[in-house]
Amino acid sequence: MEPVVDPEVKAAAQDAFAALGHETRLAILFALWEHRSVDVHVPQQPMPFVALRKAVGLRDGSQFNYHLEPLLDRFVHRTDDGYLLRREGERVVSAILAGAFTDSVVFDAEPRDEPCPLCGGPTVFECNTERTLGSFAVRCTECEGAFGGVGFDGALSLLDSLSPAGIHARDPSEFYPAQVVKAKHDILSAAEGVCPDCTGTMDVTHRVCADHLVEPGRRCASCDTIFEVQFMGVCDVCHLLAVAPSTTYLRADPRVLVFLEEHDYEPWHDWLRIELELVERQTVRSEDPFELEVVLAAGGDRLVATLDDAGVVTGVDAGTPADA
Repeated sequence: MEPVVDPEVKAAAQDAFAALGHETRLAILFALWEHRSVDVHVPQQPMPFVALRKAVGLRDGSQFNYHLEPLLDRFVHRTDDGYLLRREGERVVSAILAGAFTDSVVFDAEPRDEPCPLCGGPTVFECNTERTLGSFAVRCTECEGAFGGVGFDGALSLLDSLSPAGIHARDPSEFYPAQVVKAKHDILSAAEGVCPDCTGTMDVTHRVCADHLVEPGRRCASCDTIFEVQFMGVCDVCHLLAVAPSTTYLRADPRVLVFLEEHDYEPWHDWLRIELELVERQTVRSEDPFELEVVLAAGGDRLVATLDDAGVVTGVDAGTPADA
């Protein structure tokens, strides 16, 4: 199904971008942003018209007002005491400062210390290469990887990259941990029905591979992944697609997190090891309504969890002996 954008939404978006299409208007946003008091609970402080005009560097009040008016009610709020930057205006400034419109930082096959959990082969980081198309990837150099459909073999993880500012602000050793933190919050947001990009609603459905068969170092020929059960979320507004295995959705439940940590698994960094080492079985208990039972086994303990058709954890029985 092709994504369809409401004509009114598209027109409003075009108007919003048109309002930003002049250097004076961006200067207004930056002047209001710099006027904030970041050491108080409410950082926004009204800026009088004359002070704002002088900060932007225009002498002609009518010319300044010509550029200010298109920003009002979208990016700037007018009060009796002056002008405030709306949250939407803050996001515009934040995107510019993050480097969203500048050259991206590129990592091309940077060696990674950890071996591939699928085949034991060497793995690399890639970021913003032609192969990863602006994303951050962990890739095995020897096997097919965990999933296909990305244009290259060996994919073990494929995530939105940090912004150039996010990369430059960190030592290389801090980059991947920061990437994991961002991915954790994005995934949890999508799993709980909130689009991590636009905050629209996510419509989540399940996908079960009926003929699932994974051979060492290879993906299933039927689903092109190593994951027997996946949940797919699509944003109703921006059509962001978020696909994740069932174990990812389990991690939205604190009881599952406790089980993982008690058995020395870092819930987010070790996500692929959790899928490979802990999943004892996955069973569809009911088709209508859909109910999936996932059994994790570790250290003589077993956790039995059930999920509904949207990936919501509806029950957890933790600490069951593995031989039960």
